[in-house]
Amino acid sequence: MAISEKTRKMLWAKSGNRCAICKIELITEQETDSKLNIGEECHIISSKLKGPRHKPNLNDYDTFDNLILLCRNHHKEIDTLIDSFPEEILRYMKQNHENWVQKTLKKELDSNKNIEEIKFLIRISSGKELMNILSDVMGYRVDYDNIISKDEADYIGSTLQTFIDYGEISSDLEIQDKINIGLEFDNQIKKLDEEGYFIFGEKNVEEYRGVKNFSIATLLIKRKDNEEIIKVNLNENEAHNKP
Repeated sequence: MAISEKTRKMLWAKSGNRCAICKIELITEQETDSKLNIGEECHIISSKLKGPRHKPNLNDYDTFDNLILLCRNHHKEIDTLIDSFPEEILRYMKQNHENWVQKTLKKELDSNKNIEEIKFLIRISSGKELMNILSDVMGYRVDYDNIISKDEADYIGSTLQTFIDYGEISSDLEIQDKINIGLEFDNQIKKLDEEGYFIFGEKNVEEYRGVKNFSIATLLIKRKDNEEIIKVNLNENEAHNKP
């Protein structure tokens, strides 16, 4: 078997275009405008009989869990110094690096948050719309009104976290699963409406840390009485809410 395109995209996205050991950027722009790729998709457990950390009879050696993204130098190092890099250490390094990427990305997105950039977002009215925004993105940007109580903090926080959690596993979901989640999102959106909130969102492609075509989902929850929300009449029979 070979590494699937889906698995390859997930590996590069969760690794943030960085080596899991030295954190060096793996795809960079050169002065000649050409791209230099020093990243290698490395197997933790080799499929080859005499390969590094080989285990026989695995169903698939090309799964996401068995791959770690490294620069060429560290790929050679882990496959040469096998005693220093056993399976358990590499799995720990992989998970630790992916956690670092997620926290670093969230911190940077939060610190660079600009309300003007997300001021004009379309109101999300269905679970299908929300699922389309969250699916197959590399990062998330969220915002919400000032919280006035612990109950509100718990509700808004858990709702946004639920949406993001589903978004993060969207690439592993089958069509039927996505449809069912879309139906559940319908209920979540109705509950937000009943509790006095609107949810807005969009999916954008940006450049982040040298990575072009970095897709980011933006979600914004606002109270219905927020003065930033305006209504735009597109025609005599239709009105859309926008923040």
